Amino acid sequence: MPKIVDHDARRREIIEAVWALIARRGLDAVTMRDLAAEAGYANGALTGYFRNKDEILLAAFQHAFESTNVRARESIAAATGLAALRLLCLEIMPLDDVRLMEARVVIAFWDRAVHDDRMAGVHENAMAAWREQMCGYLQQARRQGDIGTESPDDEVVDTLLAALMGFQINAVLLPHATTPRRQEAVLDGLLGSLRP
Repeated sequence: MPKIVDHDARRREIIEAVWALIARRGLDAVTMRDLAAEAGYANGALTGYFRNKDEILLAAFQHAFESTNVRARESIAAATGLAALRLLCLEIMPLDDVRLMEARVVIAFWDRAVHDDRMAGVHENAMAAWREQMCGYLQQARRQGDIGTESPDDEVVDTLLAALMGFQINAVLLPHATTPRRQEAVLDGLLGSLRP
């Protein structure tokens, strides 16, 4: 009887291998041979799951945002308003080893996204989705009477996204100065400034 192969599981394994390599050695050091070895495959065997290196890297970049979104949905659950907004931000922030590795991967891809329209599209779609989600939580908070500022929601979201992207860069490059406690204190200060 032929062995049944779970292609989605294999693709996830390959993506996890990509993440591990990028986190250890950086994006430029990743070759197809390295990816195959990291994932436990013979050289050339990855083409059954991805056509080429660019397709693997694109999937790995998408996976970073998808992983964040899965965690955020579980964390937010039935929360609304500012509480939900805070929980979303916490899942984007590099507060533990998993989220710090995601930050390393995403930062490595940003430079590539400047010159690759497909990668830029992944980033743009993720930011648009988070922006829409954040604006929705801000509107809930306004209806609940939890926001006292008259700053437009778009400006509040711009500030939050700038802070979150800054946390990712600084947690990777300046980990001693960008501790989880300090990140949370900055976030709570930003959200606190919105209250009546």
